[in-house]
Amino acid sequence: MKNKALLLLFALMMSVTASSVFAANKENPLLISKKDTTQTNVVCYEVFGMDCPGCQSALEKQVKKIDGVADAKASFKEKQVVIEMKPGATVSEEEIEKRIKKANFTPGKKIKAAKDEE
Repeated sequence: MKNKALLLLFALMMSVTASSVFAANKENPLLISKKDTTQTNVVCYEVFGMDCPGCQSALEKQVKKIDGVADAKASFKEKQVVIEMKPGATVSEEEIEKRIKKANFTPGKKIKAAKDEE
């Protein structure tokens, strides 16, 4: 009985010690993967005709098909699409407008994003 109590106490102490050691290493740069620091180009366009989440999903899928686009986030509430380009990629405004039209929406002017992308 005494051995089991000592073993339990030892296990408890080890788990507390291990937790505090790993928690202290959260700031250790060797253990944290660094975020990609390469510059990405983000553009935003007005889009007319989106009425629902399905609309924004359809637009995102079309825009993501463009070679050089890393990500696209559309918002039917804000009537816009924010497009993140791959590092070093260039995409013409005509290509973006073509894809917006292919998704059956009306492209508007190029605008500043309502929310800054990180």
